[in-house]
Amino acid sequence: MWIHHVALEQFPETPYEYVRDRYMEYWRRVHSEYSLPYYPNVTMGWDASPRTVQSDVHADVGYPFMGAIGGNTPEKFREALALTRRVMEGVGGPRILNINAWNEWTEGSYLEPDTVNEMGYLQAIKDVFG
Repeated sequence: MWIHHVALEQFPETPYEYVRDRYMEYWRRVHSEYSLPYYPNVTMGWDASPRTVQSDVHADVGYPFMGAIGGNTPEKFREALALTRRVMEGVGGPRILNINAWNEWTEGSYLEPDTVNEMGYLQAIKDVFG
């Protein structure tokens, strides 16, 4: 999960591309510093606000009252998957990655079809990996 390696520096939302790019920097650093295999992560999004009482004031005071990854779309997720695939192919070793997450609806991180994006996130995986 990207937010475990990249601070969400803007409140209420840090742009998806910013978080993705900082995560890629983290991955490169880990890959160069350690001799163990590293399996990267691609995150479709993050928003813990559904876990809050919606009538409360949303302030940056810590989980679940914290910033979100903003602007995540199936298209941006597809780009992140494609970038991750290119980097994995370039560094060699096992081609294994983690995708967050199948059904974290209350943390805004899910691949399951919905009424807005329909099958978009699953289609992005298919587009990149077949």
